[in-house]
Amino acid sequence: MVHAKPLRMQGRNLNFVFSVPLCEDKTKMDFIDTGFNNAFINMAIDEVLLSSIVPVLRLYQWKPCAVSIGRYQDLDDIDLDYCTENSIDVVRRITGGKAVLHEKELTYSFIIDKDEMPRSIIESYKIISSAIIQGLRTLGLNPEMNSSKVENRDNPVCFQEQSFNELTINRKKFVGSAQVRRNGKLLQHGSILTGINTEKHSSCFKEKPATDDLRERITYIDIPEEKLKSAIKQGFSVYFNTGLNEISLSNRELTEVNELARMKYKPEDWRYGVQSSLPKAYI
Repeated sequence: MVHAKPLRMQGRNLNFVFSVPLCEDKTKMDFIDTGFNNAFINMAIDEVLLSSIVPVLRLYQWKPCAVSIGRYQDLDDIDLDYCTENSIDVVRRITGGKAVLHEKELTYSFIIDKDEMPRSIIESYKIISSAIIQGLRTLGLNPEMNSSKVENRDNPVCFQEQSFNELTINRKKFVGSAQVRRNGKLLQHGSILTGINTEKHSSCFKEKPATDDLRERITYIDIPEEKLKSAIKQGFSVYFNTGLNEISLSNRELTEVNELARMKYKPEDWRYGVQSSLPKAYI
């Protein structure tokens, strides 16, 4: 598997992206690391954090591994029998985009008032990708933003295609992101690959993408977990010119998370894209 290791810095001009001080108060961004959770809890936490008053950067991971599908994606794209047999959860996101196998990765989510960001999805991707680049360059990596269009919008596999301003190394994708704007907020979350099992990735889909093709299109970064987390935190802090206030979920938020996971994200109806059986508050 081709993967990226840190480049030696040795005085190289890394062309850091200029920071954009969206947050004037130096402590006006919260940070939360929620560690490992199942797919339903992870998606519920992101939704609960949409009610945050100040911007929030969240880092998290998945256990057991899971496939998440886009808000409007057809569940028939996924081989549910394979996922069930291999204890892989399947969850529908509230964000758009395509399906991702969450296994060897660090996931980020970023919530901010939508009025603080450009109206253009492409331009807002660029800002958030720039913050990630800012952090990864402290590790000696030199990621780039993709500047070309999606090749095949019918392809159900997120990491098999590249969209505007997604991150690549040597033209291979290693970060896949999705976004939603709701109730005055913008939520973008994405997977930063730290490894990949291409055979398992392919097997999660009914129309199995060729593993050789996945290897040609996807890479990952070989960075220890804590170093990567620290770099992402630093990138957002520097790029947005703000301090990070470390928080944890309140008891009220934890109650909301557990209820959302149980009532919305875990039931079959949401997974199949059926809203009619959901209480209005969960749609």
